[in-house]
Amino acid sequence: MRKIQKMSRILFLTALGLFFLAGHLSSRQTAEELFEKAMVMEEAQGDLQKAIGLYEQVLKQFPENREIAAKAQLHVGLCYEKLGLQEATNAYQKVVQNYGEQKEAVAQARERLSRLTQPDRKPAEPEGIRIRQIWKKPYTDFLGTVSPDGRFLSFVHWGKGDLAIRDLVTGEERILTHDADAGGGSGTGFAQEPMISKDGKRIAYSWWRPNHTYDLFLIDVENPSPRLLYKNEGEHVYPAAWLSEKELIISRLKYQEKIGILCSLDLTDGTVRELKRFDRQSWPQAACSPDEKYTAYDFAGEKNAGNFDINVIAMEDGRETALVNHPANDRVLGWVPGREMFLFLSDRTGTWDLWAVPVVDGKPSGPEKRIFTDIGEVGRAGFTQEGNFFFGLNRRNFNAYIAPLNAETGELKEKSGKSLLGSNYWIRWSPDGHRLAYIKEDRNASNPWQLTLQDVKTGEERKIANDIQMAMSPCCSPDGKSILITGIGRDESSDKGRKAGVYIVDVETGLTTEIFDLSEYKGKINPPGDDAFPLSDLQWSADGKSIFYLFFTDRLVKRDLETGEEKILYRHNHFDRGVLTRSPDGKSLLLATRSSDEKISRLFTIPVDGGKETLLCKAQEAVGFDTALWSPDGKYIYFSERKDGTNLWRIPAEGGVPEKIWQSKNRTEFFGIHPDGKQMSFAMRERELEIRVIENLVRELEKIYER
Repeated sequence: MRKIQKMSRILFLTALGLFFLAGHLSSRQTAEELFEKAMVMEEAQGDLQKAIGLYEQVLKQFPENREIAAKAQLHVGLCYEKLGLQEATNAYQKVVQNYGEQKEAVAQARERLSRLTQPDRKPAEPEGIRIRQIWKKPYTDFLGTVSPDGRFLSFVHWGKGDLAIRDLVTGEERILTHDADAGGGSGTGFAQEPMISKDGKRIAYSWWRPNHTYDLFLIDVENPSPRLLYKNEGEHVYPAAWLSEKELIISRLKYQEKIGILCSLDLTDGTVRELKRFDRQSWPQAACSPDEKYTAYDFAGEKNAGNFDINVIAMEDGRETALVNHPANDRVLGWVPGREMFLFLSDRTGTWDLWAVPVVDGKPSGPEKRIFTDIGEVGRAGFTQEGNFFFGLNRRNFNAYIAPLNAETGELKEKSGKSLLGSNYWIRWSPDGHRLAYIKEDRNASNPWQLTLQDVKTGEERKIANDIQMAMSPCCSPDGKSILITGIGRDESSDKGRKAGVYIVDVETGLTTEIFDLSEYKGKINPPGDDAFPLSDLQWSADGKSIFYLFFTDRLVKRDLETGEEKILYRHNHFDRGVLTRSPDGKSLLLATRSSDEKISRLFTIPVDGGKETLLCKAQEAVGFDTALWSPDGKYIYFSERKDGTNLWRIPAEGGVPEKIWQSKNRTEFFGIHPDGKQMSFAMRERELEIRVIENLVRELEKIYER
């Protein structure tokens, strides 16, 4: 009877899911509707990660509906428990602590907690492979590798960017380098792609330097003194795989020529041997066979619509063999220790799944079989000697909010605000306050960073500037009819198929007009040392006839839109990125610069046609400013700094003592104020690296290939 009831419920939820997908619900869902949609994801479709996202959306949007919120929090725990993740305990505890009056939800949460925390309860032997979370860390995005015994993980320690290693049992972290300065302005660089050797005693890693250069280093874990392995100005060099204790497979990218090369590097004498050259800029992933005779690599073929296939190179004679050849994307994971079996990712079924293929003497010796469904587009962290596979999931999201702002006191009531659906940032208000313009991030879309308009009253979204693949720095014109952006646009005449420039977008038609191509400035401006986009912000003049833009390593420019004539208003070798805004009366521009002798930024204004600067203040608790903007009435200037989270300050426009008005432990960016001065928009950046391990993999492979 219980099976029948459960099946009936699943059928009901499936039907309800089709109802959702058909678009019969309005865009303004109730708490109950959003909760049911999450239930569809959890029970009918089995997409637990998406279900968690929807339940958390219920918690953010409808905290006042405590019955539904308690249920949503409970189901967050249930989803985490099904995934085998430690967050389940924390989620259940939140139900008990925060929703005491919701008796049924609390009782279920207590029961689940009891099951999870009983020390004498031995779990049943899992069927099939088991995926378990090992570590979760915010603001880390460069994944390293696991040691052969599964005890340690190499990673990049932010915020400075030093190489580090973590004990996955005790949680202890040890920083191995001490001279990184990611974003600090000194140009000393930072680590990337750390890869632990087969004996677990050394780490090969890349080190960023200015001007498109990445050097290759080796460091001893117990005696951490870096040894330079390879450097060549203008080349990106990364460790790709350890072939043996004496030979390393490396990936080289010649930046100007856009040529990728897979090589072997002899650690005893420094000899570099070219294995494979790539005609196009495609970054291969590589893995070496346990017997050290073969290297597998993936590559994007022109004949395969840019999708990746996998080949094997014999290290003795360079002979190549196709290992995985399919119209879909197939990416290298590696050989399973102790098995003549190769693991890879493939999206051939519509999701990123885990696949395997038997390999003997560097050639496929059996059929390709799917091992696990919908694992995601994961980053590999390597195998242990026992055959367990470690991987990383890297997530980034911009949670955008609109919150009440007290124009008199500057108080920002974050908890009384509302959120925007999706990942959105660079939020800007139209002059009449009726629309929002922002960049919507969707990595799976053809335009991953799309300029989007929202009707504030109805919540309806409309995507515009569809020919811009990556839009940035939107700024609404004074009449609200156009939006100024920087971006990467499509260019049919270019062999690269795209170009960077400044564009004006018509709000009604969504069409773009190019103002200028950034290639016009090649050799005329100082390129940013960290390879960033050179234009950091845009502004309109009050009459809409001119625009201002900031080359943050070189100059502030005013451009006449009719004649194209440019005037350099101010020069400096270090502007704070993102700090450029015009005063409401149209007479002044707000800027921030940092001098090398002071090593701290100062905030100041200059007239819109250039002239004497007026100092407002220096950075208060950080070395620089993250953003700065005027209040709509022109009385105050708000600025933010990143120091142990984000701090928002306010200072009178004529100068004075800054006052801290708001702070958050989260990284908060892209502040904007409604024209009436009573609402503020902002985006909280969430970036998190999660390390997981696949256990029972060898046993599962044996079962699958014995069938």
